[in-house]
Amino acid sequence: MTQLKLAKTPEEMKYPLLDWDKFPNFGEIKSSPVVPAFDLLVKRVEAEFKKREDEFTPSWEGTMGLIEDLEDDVFRAYNIVSHLNGVCNSEELRKAIEVIEAKNTKLVLLMNQSPKKYNALTALVSSPSFSNLNQTQQRIINKTIQEMQLAGVGLPEGSPEKNRFNEIKERLSLLNLKFQNNVLDSTKAFKEIVNDRKELEGCSERLLKLMAGTAKKEGIGDGDFVKGPWVVTLDQPVYVPFMMLCSNRPLREKVYRAYVTRASSGETNNEPVINEILKLRKEEAKLLGYDNYASVSLAQKMAAKPSTANALIRDLIEASSPAGKREIEELTVFARDTLGHPIPLAPWDISYISEQYRKHVLRFSEDDIAQYFSFDKVIGGLFSFVEEVLNVKVDEINQKEEGISTWNEDVKVFRLADKNSGETLAYFYGDFYCRIEEKRSGAWMDMLCTRYKNPKTGEVRLPVAYLVCNQPPPSKSGPPSTMTFSDVKTVFHEFGHCLQHLCTTVDYFQASGIKGIEWDFVEVASQFMENFCYEQEWVARLSAHHVSGDPMPQDMVDSLAKRRTFLAATAMLRQLRFASSDLALYSTFPLSDSDAKQKTVFDLDREISERILVVPLIPEDRFLCGFLHIFGGSYAAGYYSYKWSEVYSADAYAAFEEAAEGLTGKERIDAIVRTGKLYRETVLSLGGGTHPAEVWKLFRGRESADIKPLLRHAGLIA
Repeated sequence: MTQLKLAKTPEEMKYPLLDWDKFPNFGEIKSSPVVPAFDLLVKRVEAEFKKREDEFTPSWEGTMGLIEDLEDDVFRAYNIVSHLNGVCNSEELRKAIEVIEAKNTKLVLLMNQSPKKYNALTALVSSPSFSNLNQTQQRIINKTIQEMQLAGVGLPEGSPEKNRFNEIKERLSLLNLKFQNNVLDSTKAFKEIVNDRKELEGCSERLLKLMAGTAKKEGIGDGDFVKGPWVVTLDQPVYVPFMMLCSNRPLREKVYRAYVTRASSGETNNEPVINEILKLRKEEAKLLGYDNYASVSLAQKMAAKPSTANALIRDLIEASSPAGKREIEELTVFARDTLGHPIPLAPWDISYISEQYRKHVLRFSEDDIAQYFSFDKVIGGLFSFVEEVLNVKVDEINQKEEGISTWNEDVKVFRLADKNSGETLAYFYGDFYCRIEEKRSGAWMDMLCTRYKNPKTGEVRLPVAYLVCNQPPPSKSGPPSTMTFSDVKTVFHEFGHCLQHLCTTVDYFQASGIKGIEWDFVEVASQFMENFCYEQEWVARLSAHHVSGDPMPQDMVDSLAKRRTFLAATAMLRQLRFASSDLALYSTFPLSDSDAKQKTVFDLDREISERILVVPLIPEDRFLCGFLHIFGGSYAAGYYSYKWSEVYSADAYAAFEEAAEGLTGKERIDAIVRTGKLYRETVLSLGGGTHPAEVWKLFRGRESADIKPLLRHAGLIA
């Protein structure tokens, strides 16, 4: 494997952030100053870019090829610091990322607002030589032109409009960071100490161990999960199972209220941050000639305009609402007649009653099922799946032999190779276990670097990704870490993202892997993987009792298959509420300064929720203050992408269903493998180098997905 060195000057080589080839030395990066290193890099790249501006000519080599090394250098260095901020957060790193974020934003604006670069690109598109470029090059150029237009390249140089636009972009980058930090701090701040085991009735042994371990880390007790004490937190590995399992309704209410009011008061109050973000996004859109920021966001996506995204949301609401009402009615009757639970059901009851109803209907609780999903077994089954169906092999690397340094001793490094040829395709880091004190909750995939082939030397840099989860860590002497079925689907989901980044065959860093893919298509590969978690064949390979090693009972396997449609409409409506609120906030709110004073963002969210959700929000609900996706991440006016992509992922899975229909034994396996080969050669390989509509045409024979497989999988149509 050849990697391309990042550092360009002797002075830069003094810093581990910039001086690395194949893998960064994360151990040294963590303990060395990153701001001076990034400052050096920015100064060199800025000076070099200004020098090369006079060399732009209307050709590939005279535009994208002229500056791709500069763009790539900054992309890789910034991504490392951003990644570390998520997995080993500290006050020092926070201050550093704020400085680096501002520098990075200014540099990106400088390069995207260059009239000389823009003029050369537009001249290239108009020239006869443009047709001689390959499809990927043409797409990169057209997307770059659009990105530059949305970055304000058309605003007159030195004008008040351009100056204001740049101020907005720099301010937004800092507001996004502030939003993230406020959520992290408010999540960490909530700790409900419980000393009486009776108050945690219904909680599983797995959850009790996690809460007792948290108490020990806080200096409370010795970690005894039987005697306690226990600490309830708002971190996902605790919050989600706690709301599902704990029968203590007052305690559930207290924890729920804390969760939906995170970052909504005091020093971590995100309401003013949200209001400022919305106003700045609206002003940004107006400067670019758009009515609202939703139109700016959608201009770069498959949907193209907000009305198209809203049309899909309306179709899904119409298909889901009747079933959603029936589901809540069923839960209410069950809660009243079987459990003797107070009604009407409140928001803090839904997860708990749903889990009790699931046990009643499907016979098994999340904790029952988790006994058969040990983390190591699931990961091994996942790697076995991609080897058999997609023909790629995953092997763990011996870090000591390879001299690889990671940011935590639990982090592993893996190699991805073609099963037949043995050719190395890529690498990825696996950071699987939660660290409440420094690691943000949730699960995600991110990029260290993309695949890139140097046109001058022919050297190929292979892609490297991060796969991050928050699995409860295994005890050193006890049983392994077990997973809920939701955890299993999540790791399949995130590894789907990894596969699309790592299996790419695109040689241009601007469009290889997940880079350059339209945002509402980027979830297809991840959501597609979740479907296989319900298949009997793969459940058998993923599961075994974590103590006895016994296979999962057949009735439990059957129960998992039924989970796909269990309360599916309720889950669908919940996501549609988020998507609708997101689009409305970035398109119709605030209508004006006077309207903004009369109506809050929470009022708008509540109005939308009343139209979509069956169980109303509590008046104090401030969920938006913790909505990281749209205020602290990359999903502003783009949360609908999950549902848009899910339509495509269901249609992709339907291709496998159709191929295997009516077949058994080797014929069935061969059909699945053939479909997997086509899927890998299209959806996974073509990355951002081909428009999604063309990718879909190559894979499914049509330019768009059929919505019916999604509705069928959710049990909303026959």
